[in-house]
Amino acid sequence: MVNFAPCMRVLPLALASLPLSWALKGDAVCVSQVCVTATVEGDDVHYELTPMVPTHGMGSTICLQTSGFGFRMVPTHSVIMWKNSDGSTTLSQRYTDSYSMPQPVQDPPRKAVISKPKKYVTYPSYTTTFAFHLPANKTLLQSNDPREPLVFAYSEAGPGSSDPDAPIPRHQITGHLTFDLTKEFVDPTKPKKPNTPGKIEPGANSPYKRVEKFIILHGFLVSLGFLVLLPAGSLIGRWGRVFTPLWFRAHWFSNMALAMPAITLGVLLGPVIVYSKESFRIHFANTHEICGMILLFIYYAQVLLGRYIHNRRMRLAKLGPITEPHPPLNIVHICLGVSIIGLSLFQIRSGLEWWETLTNRGPITPWAWPLWTAWTVILPVTYFTGYVLLPRQLRQEREAAYAPLPAAALEARSQASHLLAEEEEEFDQNITRVDPTKSSMEAPRNGNGASV
Repeated sequence: MVNFAPCMRVLPLALASLPLSWALKGDAVCVSQVCVTATVEGDDVHYELTPMVPTHGMGSTICLQTSGFGFRMVPTHSVIMWKNSDGSTTLSQRYTDSYSMPQPVQDPPRKAVISKPKKYVTYPSYTTTFAFHLPANKTLLQSNDPREPLVFAYSEAGPGSSDPDAPIPRHQITGHLTFDLTKEFVDPTKPKKPNTPGKIEPGANSPYKRVEKFIILHGFLVSLGFLVLLPAGSLIGRWGRVFTPLWFRAHWFSNMALAMPAITLGVLLGPVIVYSKESFRIHFANTHEICGMILLFIYYAQVLLGRYIHNRRMRLAKLGPITEPHPPLNIVHICLGVSIIGLSLFQIRSGLEWWETLTNRGPITPWAWPLWTAWTVILPVTYFTGYVLLPRQLRQEREAAYAPLPAAALEARSQASHLLAEEEEEFDQNITRVDPTKSSMEAPRNGNGASV
């Protein structure tokens, strides 16, 4: 009888010594909105893209751009897919050399084919997975740096047609990922092994990149300006005016002298980040970036409006009692200020979300989201509670309008009237010196012969 026991003991060792190339090669990366897996299967690469948001209506549109086509959105070839109302999937390969809708191409450099999702990763039931395969970039895989940068774009709406040439909607979400297709594929949803001591893995614990440091500085400055200094100025205007006449100086100092440098520098860091060489694109492509620039211009308009209102009030005060302390422009100024702070809360929230999307690091700090949530409650409650002092404010303004002016103010007003009277008298005297025989268009002249 043959004894197979020694062979059975050796077999596991032999299997363990087989080349690792037999294992599935590929990579998987998830950001807060999209998960992408890429696995090497023979001469092809199998891609699966899963937007991590529920789809509505006719479906959604997903666009993937790989390094084999280009490193940026423009100019590059794209693989675009969307779900149709009948459950089918449309794949369209397109190209664009400008920031406009990509146009279909019939003969792309790498032909993509729709595949059936293999679900190497488990996703929530509400998500939809798009899958396709295309020829692998063997030159990249055999290079010293086999990492493949990918750019993706996502829209919650679909074209509404199964035609591959149909117009596609503009994307709302963009991002970039980097894959290493030469390593062993690991499901990102499974628990990871502890890192090797002394070795820092990419992710939350890795050192900050240069562009990430810019993002942190950008977030700090705009948060300081829009959610600390501007609200402080508004609260001073709302509460301080009934207690001290110096409230306006403090209001101006907070809203303009302090907030303007912080806001301006913080917002201008946004284009620096977008146009950075470490970024993946060179244009504004989402609500956060577009609203940030709009918010800056609204803030400048608010500052100019405030200066105009203050200067106009000072001119009117020299002419007599101000019987209309709150003309329409004052109300507009108040409403615009409240709107800026409300929009700032939304903007900071989207910024916190984009930090997680662009860096794949998670929340920037453990207390960022709790602080934002608390601030959305504290600010409006504190500000609108100040309106309980509105009757007192209106009473003080009525009393101040008809109160006797101080002696210094009366003297200044009298001096201004006296100077005006002297100017009118001197003008009348010059008119009488004009020779009636000369042309009425000739101006009177002084003793030196110069025109008056």
